[in-house]
Amino acid sequence: MKRKRKKPWVLPLFLVFTLCVAAFVFCSFWLLKGKNNSPVPLYEESYLGGDELSTLIRKIDLSIYEALYRSGIPEKNVVFQGVDPRGRKKQHWEFTRLLLRCTDETTARSLLGKIRKALLPLKQQVSIRKEKSPGRVFSFSIVANGVPTHRLLLSFGAFPPIREKHRARIALIIDDLGYDPGLAKDFMGLKIPVSLSVLPYAPFTRRIAAEARKRGCQIMVHLPMEPKRYPAVNPGPGTLFTSMDAEQILQQLSEDLKQVPGARGVNNHMGSLFTEDRDKMTIVLRALKQRHLFFVDSRTTPDSVGYDLAREMGIPAAKRTVFLDNDLHPEAIESQVRRLLNMARHKGWAIGIGHPHKETLKLLKHNLPALRDGVDIVSVTKLLG
Repeated sequence: MKRKRKKPWVLPLFLVFTLCVAAFVFCSFWLLKGKNNSPVPLYEESYLGGDELSTLIRKIDLSIYEALYRSGIPEKNVVFQGVDPRGRKKQHWEFTRLLLRCTDETTARSLLGKIRKALLPLKQQVSIRKEKSPGRVFSFSIVANGVPTHRLLLSFGAFPPIREKHRARIALIIDDLGYDPGLAKDFMGLKIPVSLSVLPYAPFTRRIAAEARKRGCQIMVHLPMEPKRYPAVNPGPGTLFTSMDAEQILQQLSEDLKQVPGARGVNNHMGSLFTEDRDKMTIVLRALKQRHLFFVDSRTTPDSVGYDLAREMGIPAAKRTVFLDNDLHPEAIESQVRRLLNMARHKGWAIGIGHPHKETLKLLKHNLPALRDGVDIVSVTKLLG
């Protein structure tokens, strides 16, 4: 019987097919390796303001800006005095204090009238309440759905000219990194000094920290601390709790710091309860001082003792000025960037904290020319006191 010959092209075709399958599997694994299926935790307690309140605050901001634009008030006479964290029941928001410097009483009354008119479309939910004020100042609070969101001070008469002793400086921190290495790389690629604050136990913590070291970016540990609404609001693994004794705090802190090699400093993740506890914060700050690490107070509560206590203990420290993206609407982020620039120009410096959102990245890229115009963007270590 005649033996059947094998076709010469079968083996090469089989090898090519096998290599293609192997390549497909390898590429799929590599792509999936950079993605995370774990749920991303809540970034900050201040994200709990609720969509309705956040939307109202954004509309109030835009109404005020429209009134200021129509009045023709110079930017140098618009002073953001502070943006402070506030909380009530299940809501958290940022309270804005705004000083408007007017040439005389007539101008102040006219400007107030324009602000009232701009807020008229929101009258069902927003009201302006007059407050007691000394001398040549009109003081008003803006209340949205029963929540005070803004304080306006309209001063008039003689006031000293603003003299800039040196060029204003701002520092940017991106918090809560560890869940999206691709987005983290995009922030590293902004070509400005951005400090990267990495959560200690996120899926890609070490990978992001290694890439940041490779690029020469400043790394921080975003240290989880107990919030007031725990466990409904959970900072995630590695959290420091007020119920811990000194030994437990130091043990957990040591483990957290080990997760982010190369970190030069720390800022708190959440922590509205923990940062109000002077005794517990003393334990943490003493340990940071021994390790020659700086501390940035994220100011998730108006009663945080973190910054002042760190300064008392001789630890290089700073505190957050503005959260850039508690509201991810582009107009809201633009508004926060304006606040950051304004406060830097009047105070000499400001620190903005953002989070790993595509919206934040896009707005920062768009605003880089404005950020560089008139201010220096520096590493947060340049603003430590």
